[in-house]
Parts: sequence; C-alpha cells; structure tokens
Amino acid sequence: MAKAASGRSRTVKHVPEIDLLPVMNLFCCIIPFLLFSATFLEVVIIEMAATEGISSSGGATANLMRSEEDRLQPKIIMTEQEIFIGTASGSAHVGYALETELNGEMVISFPWDSLSSKLTEVHELLTEAYPQIDFQKITILTVEETRYDNIITAIDLAGAAGFDQPGLQVAPSASVNSAMAGGGN
Repeated sequence: MAKAASGRSRTVKHVPEIDLLPVMNLFCCIIPFLLFSATFLEVVIIEMAATEGISSSGGATANLMRSEEDRLQPKIIMTEQEIFIGTASGSAHVGYALETELNGEMVISFPWDSLSSKLTEVHELLTEAYPQIDFQKITILTVEETRYDNIITAIDLAGAAGFDQPGLQVAPSASVNSAMAGGGN
C-alpha cells in the first residue's frame, strides 16, 4: 500500500556554497592596478627664516652685529620683468623675465642658470669678506603676481648656493620698484 503524502519531501535539499574564488581572482587583478594608478602625494616642508627687523635683546654689541648682518643679508628681487640679487647697499641685475610655454599656456620664467651662478658668487664673496658672519639667510622679495614655481625654484637655487634659511616677502609692484630705486645699482 502507498503511503499518504505528508507534505515533506524525504530528499535532502543542498544549499549551494558560495564560490568566492572568482571574486578573489577579481580582487587580485584589481588591487595591483589600483596601486599602480594611485597618485601618492609627497609633502615637502621648507624651513623659512623670519624676515623681521633688529631685535632689542642682547645688548648694544649684539644689536650692532645684528645690524651689520641685516645690512649684508642678500635678497633675490623678482619683479614682473626682471630678477636682481643684492644687499641693502646695492643690487646686481641677473636677467630679464622669459616667456615660456607650459602645458599650452604662456608663463613667466627667469634665467635660472644666471641666478644660480650669481648666488654662488655672492655667497663666496660675502663669506670671504665677512668670516665672522654666518651667511645662511636670504630673502626672496617678490611681487604678488609671481608664480609659485618661480619662488620655489629661487628658494632651491639659494639652498644649493649655501643660503639654506630663505625668507619670503611679498609686496605690491610699486613697493618692490621703490626698493630697487632706493637700493642703488
């Protein structure tokens, strides 16, 4: 005789296991591609020197020495058209601004080879003439419209010449031009 149906099947249903192998293979292919295409940011910190006046601490002798050091501290002066290097006593013309094409855009650049050789020459002259003063500071005096790349290149060249404590002063064009007129040539 036949048994009555109870509504339950006597066959065991097997739940299929999830096969993770194709997903793992996909990740093994994607992860190296993503790592190769990733852009890693390198952060560089440039130590900048303070560009202040003479401090009142340290006595009259220290102030006199500091005053002499401030008077002899070299400056790189970048205007829209020219670049100079000099001290408070005078400046020397390095070169005229050059228009170059960068990524399809015309940008202002300067004759960096001339600046590099002048910086090395100025550092050697100052250290020979004033051995008691450690010439590590230099000020980059620039106008507001100067490109960031130009400022960084000037800082790098100054560091390579021995001026490893750069300072930055940004001023309107009229102030930079008046500083050039007052400094002499």
